[in-house]
Amino acid sequence: MSAILEVEDLRKTFGGIVAVDGATFDIEEGSITGLIGPNGAGKTTTFNLISGFYKPDSGTIRYDGQSLQDLMTASGDERVIWGGASGLTAGSIGAITAFGAAGLGPATSLGAGALGAGLGAGVYFGQERLKAASDSHKFSRPFMLAREGLARTFQITRELSDMTARENLMLAPQQQAGENLANAWFRRDAVAEEETALYQRATEMLELLEIDHVAEELAGNLSGGQRKLLELGRVLMLDPKLVLLDEPVAGVNPALTEKLTDRIRALRDEGYTFCIVEHDMDVIMDLSDTIIVMNEGKKLVAGEPAAIRNDQRVIDAYLGVD
Repeated sequence: MSAILEVEDLRKTFGGIVAVDGATFDIEEGSITGLIGPNGAGKTTTFNLISGFYKPDSGTIRYDGQSLQDLMTASGDERVIWGGASGLTAGSIGAITAFGAAGLGPATSLGAGALGAGLGAGVYFGQERLKAASDSHKFSRPFMLAREGLARTFQITRELSDMTARENLMLAPQQQAGENLANAWFRRDAVAEEETALYQRATEMLELLEIDHVAEELAGNLSGGQRKLLELGRVLMLDPKLVLLDEPVAGVNPALTEKLTDRIRALRDEGYTFCIVEHDMDVIMDLSDTIIVMNEGKKLVAGEPAAIRNDQRVIDAYLGVD
């Protein structure tokens, strides 16, 4: 199998703390890969780097052959819009100020025009500085990755608590026709048709995850295990190629844990790829095709569960033995 995700020499620091220190590994397409390690090994930071929530200090991450940085940076069209808006705002301020002073005499008009030009230039350069800062600070644009098929869940679920379970699923797919105001007014039939299709798809997802009996229940009223299943369903509504699961069975009772792991295996067999951070060793050993063990920000070892279970380096890392 080919690698759908390639991580090479990844590094991330927070002040003087090195959280990830040269991590290098691949995730094969169509597999379930467990990412484990003792507390402080860098698992969560690595997950946040892979999913675009953190910007790496160095190293590369390639998803489906493309650099994450290339996938998340602003497109040329977005930059043109930014620049056009900045220029339009600046020009408008200058023109309005000068026009308002046109009847006040040559000297006053000249001064007002200069003031307007100065204000316009100030706004323009101010917006340019904000844009540059935004491009740097907002490198992290996970929604762009979700559009490309890389999606994740969180250890603490983030359901929309005042919406029903079905509505949570229907909201997930991006770029829906109804999100466009013009479509909502002038293409109502197309919007209604898409909503009907999403309703049916959400119903099928609820049945797949065996939570259809809570379809009309507010998400905030669901149990912890049901919310985990709902969040998985919301991610699957995006039709992802790679799903990152952060502690999927934490706080979930054994019956729902078994149901959740069965769903993950079935989805793997359908072609989905999973990378899972999990502290329950019984679950991760039983579920994973491959396990990557991290320690001190690096990949310590990778292999099949049986080999990892008996690897002395892994045992020493968990026991804190040098």
